[in-house]
Amino acid sequence: MASFEKRGKKWRAIVSAVEGTKRVKKSKTFDTKREATEWSFRVENNKMDGLSLGRTKETLTNWFNEWYTNYREPYIRDSTKRLYEVDKNRIKLIFGDVKVKELTTIFLQQKMNDFAKEHSKQTTSQFWRKITASLRDAQIDGLIIKDVWSRVKIINSVQPTTARVLSASEFQTLQSYLYNNLVDYRDVVILIALETGARSGEITALTKDDIDFTNNAIIINKSYSSNTRQLSATKNEQSNRTVYVNKSLLEAIKPFLKDMPFYNNSYSELFLRHLRSTLNALNIAPIRFHDLRHSHASFLLYNDVSIEYVSKRLGHKNTRVTLDVYAHLLKEKEQSQRELALNFLNVKSPNVPK
Repeated sequence: MASFEKRGKKWRAIVSAVEGTKRVKKSKTFDTKREATEWSFRVENNKMDGLSLGRTKETLTNWFNEWYTNYREPYIRDSTKRLYEVDKNRIKLIFGDVKVKELTTIFLQQKMNDFAKEHSKQTTSQFWRKITASLRDAQIDGLIIKDVWSRVKIINSVQPTTARVLSASEFQTLQSYLYNNLVDYRDVVILIALETGARSGEITALTKDDIDFTNNAIIINKSYSSNTRQLSATKNEQSNRTVYVNKSLLEAIKPFLKDMPFYNNSYSELFLRHLRSTLNALNIAPIRFHDLRHSHASFLLYNDVSIEYVSKRLGHKNTRVTLDVYAHLLKEKEQSQRELALNFLNVKSPNVPK
């Protein structure tokens, strides 16, 4: 495995390789770490300088760690890095010392079937996507010859925890209650989530400069992680967005501008506890804080707001993401629309002969 050293403003790559019958070290200095990394991979894969490292002995565990360090870690948020650390441990536990060249479709399918027995489909799918991404790059870098991952299917026996959304009447009940009982900043945080569909980290990161009273909008361009206790960029580029709201929401926010950013006065679970306490007072079944985001989208879709606009308002990359998340809601809507269409078609003109 290659190692890297920073020397002044330059990067030096050092590769241990086999030349003939002797193991030698090859090094070269570059202006950037990326150039050094690319060179080391070419050398290790016997693509230059007549060297051969024999990376046929590379384990999936080692490769995944190397792939993450070079291709993911520099470009992701700290909160996402924590998730990768969990997956690195999973790879080691599940695959151990299995070599990349020994991987087969059947072997991978069996491993993922075992993993799926104890994890939700979402967790399993996210884990598998990271593995396949690393294997694609392993193929590009010559560690594996053929595609052994595309035919693997993710099947789960674990029933996922169903996200509950507020019904239209529950949505309006909570909304009305909050407007009439804005006691402190916790109430306004819940109201913002309900009327914008913003993520909790996006809401707690808001400052008074993000509240646009002139254009009746809230500007979302950052997020706060309760795990790392740090501000960071939003989840993706599309999450940077302007959400237009009613003037009534901005008026409700005004008295609490002094409490912004809200993360200064919060801790993990604070808003969830207050939400559930509020719902309990209204005799509404409890939901997760993130379900306010789902409830916002559901309420708009229920009221025939286009999927394209809902997707943009939520900050999704594209409508496919929105369709995947809210497919069940759209299916219910399709059924009601079908009944409406059939009832309409069933209306006969008085002039039609019986």
